[in-house]
Amino acid sequence: MTSLNLTTDGVGDRGSPVPDEAQAPEPPEPAREEPTLAQAVAFVLRSTQQRPQTEFEIRGKLSGRGASGEVQDAAIAQASELGALDDAAFARAWVADRGVVRGYGVARLQAELRRRGVPDELAQHALAVLDERDEMESATKLARAKAGRMANHLDPQTVARRLVGYLVRRGYDAGVARRVAISVSALDREWD
Repeated sequence: MTSLNLTTDGVGDRGSPVPDEAQAPEPPEPAREEPTLAQAVAFVLRSTQQRPQTEFEIRGKLSGRGASGEVQDAAIAQASELGALDDAAFARAWVADRGVVRGYGVARLQAELRRRGVPDELAQHALAVLDERDEMESATKLARAKAGRMANHLDPQTVARRLVGYLVRRGYDAGVARRVAISVSALDREWD
C-alpha cells in the first residue's frame, strides 16, 4: 500500500495528494555502451539461430541495443557472408511454409513480407511459386476444413459469412472467398 504525503509539498496541481514516490526524481539510467562489432555479430548469429530473420528485423534489434549505423552495417555484412542473413532465402522459406503448407493467400503473404522488411522484388520472386497454385482449389480446401470444425446447428448463411471472413483474413480475394463460401456452405444448392 502506498502512503500518501498530505503536507502542502505533497499536493498535486489540482490539490490532490501525490504519492511519495512521485515526488522523488527517477535516477537516470546508466548509459548503455555501444556494442562492439564482435558483440553485434555474435548477437546477430545467436538471434538468427533461434529463428530466421530479415536484415530489417536485425537492424531494428541492433539499433535497440545502441549499435551505430556503421556497426549495424558491418555486422549485417559479416552475418550475410556467413549465411546467417539472407532475405531471399527468408522470403522463399516464408512462402513455402505459410503459402504452400498453410495455404495463405498471396495478399496476406505480401503484407507479411513487407512488414518484415523484405524488398518487394525479393518478395515477388518468392511468391512466384504460388503462381501455379489454383486459388479456388486452395481456398476450397481451407474452407471445407474450417466448416467441418463449425457447430452443426449453424444455418448456411452464417457458415458462409464466417467462411468469407476467414478466407479474406487468410489473404484470399473477397470475390474468391465469396464464391468458395457459397459453394462450401451449400447456399448454391436447392433444398427440398
